[in-house]
Amino acid sequence: MASPSRRLLIDSQHSTIPKTVAVYRATAMTNQSLLKHCIFSQRTLISLVKPVCAAASGFEADIADDESLITVKNAKIAVESQDDEKIQVRVDVNEEDTKIVFEKVLANLSKSAPPVPGFRRAKGGKTSKVPRDFMLQILGEDRVTKFVIREIVTSTLADYVKKENLTVKDNKISTTQSADELRSSFAPGTEFGFNATLELEKSEIEATT
Repeated sequence: MASPSRRLLIDSQHSTIPKTVAVYRATAMTNQSLLKHCIFSQRTLISLVKPVCAAASGFEADIADDESLITVKNAKIAVESQDDEKIQVRVDVNEEDTKIVFEKVLANLSKSAPPVPGFRRAKGGKTSKVPRDFMLQILGEDRVTKFVIREIVTSTLADYVKKENLTVKDNKISTTQSADELRSSFAPGTEFGFNATLELEKSEIEATT
């Protein structure tokens, strides 16, 4: 096997996406054999949004910076309960929006990936001719799904907080479901839902009671 001609190292603190990408010199090979030459290990690709990490009760997300998030247009958010310290909500996203977000995240990750040998590069140096399904295999569907869930959770709740004019403690939200539960329940083109807790600042709690 030829030794790597180019290596990209990108740190991603909160992601399990791989650490090193080795790109090999272009040779005449099938898509299957080319896929074997695209080696991904632990910490790769630039994070698209603010980090989401596993909290004790589920995912924890930072909603402070929502400018770069993909908009989820038709999310339904209902308040399930509210007490002196927090609001618990249910978020449901329809089939169309889960598919749209998945495809946008896949496209963005593809732009951040290194060039793939054997495929023509568009102006500006970004790989544009790699078949969608092949790129998904290279990136890993499970890893792409993690980014999609992160995007949906952060975007929907950041939008809700902004519309309701709430001040969430430390700009942090957490889901009831664990990371594994969220991943196992998600599929692009199908409905997706989760429960989340918003801890409010004291002034907000007093204003909403």
